[in-house]
Amino acid sequence: MNNFTVKLYFDSKSSPRLFGADEQDSSSIQTEFQQALKKSRDCNSYAVCLCTGRELPLAVKLKNEKHHLARFPLTGNKHKDECRFYSRLSPEGAQGTYNNDAITEKPDGIINLKLDYALQTKSVSDDIPATPLTGDASRKRKRGTVSLCGLMHLLWENSGYNRWFPKMDGVRSSTLLGFHLWTQACEIEIGKTRLSKVLLTPAVTGSRDSARNSGAVEFARQNKCRMVVVAELAKYSDKYISGVNRLPVKDFAGMPFLGLDTSRWNSAIERFPHEFSGWKNGYKTFIIALTDVPSAKSAQVRQLAMMMTSERFIPLDSQYEGMMEQKLYELQRSFFKPLRYDSSEMEFHPDFCLLDVQSQNHMPFPIEVWGMKADAYIAHRREKERWYNCEFGEKGWWSWDATISGKLAIDSSFPSKKISGYTNLMKE
Repeated sequence: MNNFTVKLYFDSKSSPRLFGADEQDSSSIQTEFQQALKKSRDCNSYAVCLCTGRELPLAVKLKNEKHHLARFPLTGNKHKDECRFYSRLSPEGAQGTYNNDAITEKPDGIINLKLDYALQTKSVSDDIPATPLTGDASRKRKRGTVSLCGLMHLLWENSGYNRWFPKMDGVRSSTLLGFHLWTQACEIEIGKTRLSKVLLTPAVTGSRDSARNSGAVEFARQNKCRMVVVAELAKYSDKYISGVNRLPVKDFAGMPFLGLDTSRWNSAIERFPHEFSGWKNGYKTFIIALTDVPSAKSAQVRQLAMMMTSERFIPLDSQYEGMMEQKLYELQRSFFKPLRYDSSEMEFHPDFCLLDVQSQNHMPFPIEVWGMKADAYIAHRREKERWYNCEFGEKGWWSWDATISGKLAIDSSFPSKKISGYTNLMKE
């Protein structure tokens, strides 16, 4: 990876400075480049990379007494392939809690992933535990494999379905989502298997998506591969509480009969109580499932995870977040939802980030939704508030306490819009 010219911005009274590839000397904190980085950070300013000729925003950060540059969230693929800031991954977020065994980008741009359980198997029905490994990774204790939840978050993020702009209204659908997830799966390898070859996504009868699902079933059967299913749960019914003999999903054209035993279904309900509650209350809820090697007409689900979303397919961690997302939509705001992957609760991430407002250091503007009053939660909240103040400044983030005020309180104190180059960049 190569260095390209960067431009450092300071305060309104100082002109920006350009540093060519051979001028970015960080051998000590006294170099001209390091001093300029310090000044930029002291001014709560930012830098840009000029690898493509346009200004791609970079954050100025301090680590181990030296300053360094870091790309803004979700902008890695905007840089030139040979730029040191280029990446199809986003290790600055929760992906940074995986090690290189779990997820890495190959020189040809393919993402190689190691799932908790391999797709290729010598036996048609090797047993897989109903309960997945816990998602407790951190930057100090990185995870060596990716869970089904982590895989679903990767597909969602890479296909852009954790972002929203008002111009997207009325465009998205479950089957279009499925096609976009499959498109991203074409660039993901799990072991030696291309994920797109064994991925089932929402499809209606007679569609190309249905034919693609049928082809994936045949490939998996012929090559003794497990299958990955991403689908939306059917409308909730009380009959699903006691268990079902199949996975209750909608838009299942081209999929085999997805058998599901009661113990695995109950395990999923217990592990995903917020998602199950959201499903009962009318929220879209998606599952990702790992099956045995299929027969011509059926496949047994061995492990599954759930994810709640809004009507716009934005992932949600709670119904309070759903209320916030709905309000952001009504106010015609641009935003994205940072995804947790397999990171622990002590790895802090904003609930949402506004793309039409900038924080003090020109990063996306974080929003937090507080939703509980328990003592342990309050202690966690205080710690996260300190993190926000340190990372974004006391006025560089905004929160809503859903236990105290309703949605109307959002209107009166919400940050106003301020369109930036970063906003336009994220729309592309």
